[in-house]
Amino acid sequence: MNFRLIAVVLVALLSVFASLALAQTDAAAKFPRVGPYEVLKCDFHNHTKNSDGDLTSVERVDEAVKNGYDAIAITDHGSFKSYEEALPCANERGLILIRGMETGLEEREHLVALNLDPSYKPQNPHKWALTDGQPKVFYQQQWPKLAKDAGAFIIYAHPHMGLSEPVLWGIKEGLVKGIEAKNGVVGKGWNTVNSHGTWFYPQALDWAIEHNLTLFANSDIHETRNAKNSPATLVLAEKRSPEGVMDALRAGRTIAWFNGMLWGKKDVVESLIKAAVSVTAKEGKLTIENKSPAALTAAVGEKTVEIKPSETGKLETASASVPIRWTNVWITSKENLETQH
Repeated sequence: MNFRLIAVVLVALLSVFASLALAQTDAAAKFPRVGPYEVLKCDFHNHTKNSDGDLTSVERVDEAVKNGYDAIAITDHGSFKSYEEALPCANERGLILIRGMETGLEEREHLVALNLDPSYKPQNPHKWALTDGQPKVFYQQQWPKLAKDAGAFIIYAHPHMGLSEPVLWGIKEGLVKGIEAKNGVVGKGWNTVNSHGTWFYPQALDWAIEHNLTLFANSDIHETRNAKNSPATLVLAEKRSPEGVMDALRAGRTIAWFNGMLWGKKDVVESLIKAAVSVTAKEGKLTIENKSPAALTAAVGEKTVEIKPSETGKLETASASVPIRWTNVWITSKENLETQH
């Protein structure tokens, strides 16, 4: 018997199992609680074979659980059939599932509808007319039926049309409640901006602040998910339930997490960072403990340190009380979060 060969095979197998275990641990790693809120990793823009996706609704649920998501919405084009198909599996796996659908204006604005009433009957989904008197339904007639009558929470998906006339009308009428800063599918195109090492919509955060919209980073996944680069919306929820998630979305308690960055409104982001880090000063050095699954980059003056998840970093300082600028945490398209320690 070749014991050396057996030993090599066993070491290789142990290495594979260790890697798989580490990947599962990383995927399941959680942010610490923020006061009364649990931080949920979510994705509110997913597709299945019921429209133009590659996976079944059940496979999409399994994939989300494997990648450490706490909640998702399946948002097939013009259909919410996947919700009923996937709900038993989601409940069994402990995944929060939100009923969803994607629709919008023909060859223009795309809208993601969340938590809509199942009685809603889609009319010309994704083909709403820009003007009245057309063969297809006028957007100003159908949009209120979806948002008000059916109670849907509407997200302006991959906002490639900018603050167009229909979007501004939707905001004025209280029909638009959220906006995507990052969409994992559109990449280079759809009027994205190449900034901070990726293609996305940095101006969406400024629009969210100006118009009191909830910020999102969603995958818009059609194929199999790439766990390494898949964006997520962090939701600060008081209750781990569909109702708790929707309450948080309505209150704007979200942070867009993508490409090693955190984007969000100052009060929400600041509360997360303060819960996620511990800072102590001793003998001219700051010790920063990162208790989150997100890498953080801290800067004091010209000195910076990257602190990996669940690790600590040190910075020299002449003062016991200093401001820390978090260079991968953004509270406007041009401004980093700064905290005093």
